[in-house]
Amino acid sequence: MAQVIIDKSYLDAASPSQVRQLCTKHTVLMADVLFYELMTTNERSRKHCFNKFPDTNNPVKLVPNVGSLLKYELDTHQPCTPLYNRCKKINFKFHKGLRAGTFHFTKEQRKGIWKRKAEVKQQTKEFFELAMMVHGFFPYLKRMPYNHFSNSIQKAKQEVATNEEKVREIYMSLLKQNVLPSNAIKPEALGPNWAHFRRIQIRVIYSLDLLLRYQGKLPTNTSDNFWRKIEHEMLDIEYVILGSLAGALASNDNGMIEKYQFALMVYCLHLGTVRYFRDALTPFVFEK
Repeated sequence: MAQVIIDKSYLDAASPSQVRQLCTKHTVLMADVLFYELMTTNERSRKHCFNKFPDTNNPVKLVPNVGSLLKYELDTHQPCTPLYNRCKKINFKFHKGLRAGTFHFTKEQRKGIWKRKAEVKQQTKEFFELAMMVHGFFPYLKRMPYNHFSNSIQKAKQEVATNEEKVREIYMSLLKQNVLPSNAIKPEALGPNWAHFRRIQIRVIYSLDLLLRYQGKLPTNTSDNFWRKIEHEMLDIEYVILGSLAGALASNDNGMIEKYQFALMVYCLHLGTVRYFRDALTPFVFEK
């Protein structure tokens, strides 16, 4: 059975029978980021999504967030894969109120959600600031004429997607800048089955797209809508990292699908072609 990360766009688009069939045929992994999106969406959308899961014990496996996987790798100096082994060993069933649309958050739960929203808001700003500095890892992007910039960005994305040494080179650069912890993993140990490797690779791919879109600077008079878009990009990264580590991603988001395809180019070099499947509602399931 394949391990499959699912995102909210897949849940929004797929029918209940499609989601239940996916849960039956494969090991479906639900990430913290999906749970966060489901808890912060409106009640109608939340009910719509939870109604699609099988009404059974342990309908999905709960996989830790990327931060927890990075900590595991630092503590053990071993790759976090297979993700199935990192899933929480608990028995659970989704609250009936989530299906019925009658679930009410307690005061403590609301406080926890507000706190998490504030953290995500701050992380979003930091993510964008770092994204605008990504050109430093690609010397040929400096002083590049704008009419050639798009092609050069594509070249940089291709490089980080297909060249493992480039990802390790970026990691070594971060080591020299003392950005990484003192117990950091040795660069030569890292490969595509490590969360540390995938985090750098996929963040750089997203950052290069943002660098091109915003020409390397924060737009003047940024709106709430601008920051919502950046937050969406940042949350997508979590799905794509986890999907690349699991080996399969179910998504209906074309932008996320493109980034996932780039990320799996490293696997293509070793394992052949990447297959993808699409049904009438266009949720994608990618598999190694």
